[in-house]
Amino acid sequence: MAAYQAYAGAFSDGRRDFRWSCYATCRVYEVRALDSSLPAAPDGRKWVSRRQHGQSGPRMAMLVDRQIDEFSHMLAQISEPRSFAPVGY
Repeated sequence: MAAYQAYAGAFSDGRRDFRWSCYATCRVYEVRALDSSLPAAPDGRKWVSRRQHGQSGPRMAMLVDRQIDEFSHMLAQISEPRSFAPVGY
């Protein structure tokens, strides 16, 4: 089995911005909540369905290379970036 590598990125659903991160044994290009608003996968890639944190949590879609049949992932999550309030003087 290939070693786990860290992957992370960001996306917007048009209303809010999100960050995502995970460790996986194959290249993960993007992670989104699994819903009907997924964009079409680019040529050579596909969306696969996984769960956050192993078998618990909401389902998510992970964009991987089309030839990937099996891979492992862990610590996958989607979160909203925290807003930072200005520091007072």
